[in-house]
Amino acid sequence: MKRLRLTLVALCCWLISGCSSTFLYNQLDWLIPWYMGGYVDLTRDQKRAFKEDLLPVLSWHREEELQSYIVILDRVDTDLDEEISPATVRAWADEFLLAYERLEARTLPLLFDLGEQLSDEQIQEFLQKLRDEQLELEEEYLGRNEEEFVDYSYDNLEENLRDLMGRLSDEQKQALRRAAGEMTRFDASWLAERAHWLDEMEVFLQREPGWRDALRQALANREENHSSEYQTAYAHNEAVIYRAIAEALNLRSDKQDQRLRKEIDKYRRDLNILIAQA
Repeated sequence: MKRLRLTLVALCCWLISGCSSTFLYNQLDWLIPWYMGGYVDLTRDQKRAFKEDLLPVLSWHREEELQSYIVILDRVDTDLDEEISPATVRAWADEFLLAYERLEARTLPLLFDLGEQLSDEQIQEFLQKLRDEQLELEEEYLGRNEEEFVDYSYDNLEENLRDLMGRLSDEQKQALRRAAGEMTRFDASWLAERAHWLDEMEVFLQREPGWRDALRQALANREENHSSEYQTAYAHNEAVIYRAIAEALNLRSDKQDQRLRKEIDKYRRDLNILIAQA
């Protein structure tokens, strides 16, 4: 359920994640059911019912939420006129988080309704897909040594900023490399908690009376129930990333600044097109 919920959010927020495409956004009514088909094989009637329930959510998102993304982009564009602090980057992230939470509130009932419609066999198929994914993640992440972890963290930071600003300078790359070296590795604790969550979800998805309320409460409390080790590492890495992004932005050249502003304008233009299509 968490995975499907995040899938809806990720797809609907495509425009602000750096993968802007008005065409793809306009195809979400079938892209989302198609993606979910990778986790559970829905019947024709289930697909039709899910799509019908999804359409009002997509309509709300287009008519009410896209304008809020433009507001965020305007804020980023304005903030770039001054020196960027880690607190500024955190403020941007907080705005995106609020947008996520609004969409989460809209999509959760939709996924609960789908959960009611699935057969026991489909529930087991869904859980098995998630457990297979768990094994793949454990193999991918736990097998890394410390050097590989640092390289992976650096590559992610560098790729994301390069997509927005173009080729980075040596000084910018050094800032990102330092940040990657400062990050705390907590993939083992994350995967352990993920495995525990799958066990809990299997109990919820037996769908005994009251399961929806119980699962909703568990989802609401999940962040608070993370181990202290997990929460400390997450907060530390978050601060390191915000600092690294701020430093790289403050080191940008005039050419990089022009590229970044053009990217913002492109996202803003796409959003306005989608709003006009409503």
